[in-house]
Amino acid sequence: MQDNERVLRQRLWVAVGLTFIIFLAELIGGLWTGSLALLSDAFHVLTDTLSLVLTLTAVYLAMRPPSERHTFGLHRLEIFAAAFNAGSLLVISFWLVWEAIERLIHPRPVLAKEMMMIATLGLVANIIVILLLHSHMRHSLNVRSAVLHVIGDTASSVGVVFAGVAMASTGWFWIDPILSLVIVGIIGYNAFKVAKEALHILMEGVPYGVETRSVHEALISLPSVKQVHDLHIWSLCSSCRYLSAHLVVDENGIKDPSSVLNSAQELLRNKFQINHATLQLETSECSQRYLCENHRHPDNQGSQSPTLH
Repeated sequence: MQDNERVLRQRLWVAVGLTFIIFLAELIGGLWTGSLALLSDAFHVLTDTLSLVLTLTAVYLAMRPPSERHTFGLHRLEIFAAAFNAGSLLVISFWLVWEAIERLIHPRPVLAKEMMMIATLGLVANIIVILLLHSHMRHSLNVRSAVLHVIGDTASSVGVVFAGVAMASTGWFWIDPILSLVIVGIIGYNAFKVAKEALHILMEGVPYGVETRSVHEALISLPSVKQVHDLHIWSLCSSCRYLSAHLVVDENGIKDPSSVLNSAQELLRNKFQINHATLQLETSECSQRYLCENHRHPDNQGSQSPTLH
């Protein structure tokens, strides 16, 4: 795991350097050629750079051990960084739409051949960044959001190259804003998906790929376990799943309480990839109360919460 994190940090540094160079090249090229697609892509690349910097910062901060002040460590910073990255993409998407509509109404000439050459350089650099970070996407939502920035920019670079060829051949400069709108659609869709997943984690939602009912049934199938209640499953970050639950056990049929705990922990690790579980054993069902008791409706004060939360 440590070697994997070290490789990730090294590759992120390379990616930050490459994307910043692309930004400078496309910014200068966009102003020079008059291409909205290229200029817009330059600012998109700038968000790529900021996204990668945030990702790198979150990776370094997550290495810090838990403290008395932050008992979970700083892993949650990954999700905040992912949410910020997705939000910045959505804001830029709205700006690109506005500029593209204005260009459709008032088309402007573009230096198509020069635009095409600069976009090709950006395309090559983006592909290198994706190849560097692709293998780390499934392990981190933060890295995934950063790579989505780069993938969106790669798609736009491909479009800019083809648009340059088309405009150089036909003089149809309206292709430039049309391409910008297509790019916005791709970027906005992916950004919305990342923002939705980040919000789900921040709201302590059950991790994607885990069904609460399945976990409940698996725990209650263990020997000596009669009932499961106060079951809560959430994620600290994209790769850290947590669980807490009360297990009501048969007092007469249980000889060693630690064996029940060990079996439950092993089950959660192997079947659901939940490596951090806090389990409380009980011989009779405790009085169940809603998490935020003070916020309950007065009419429901006397009723019990469901067995499965």
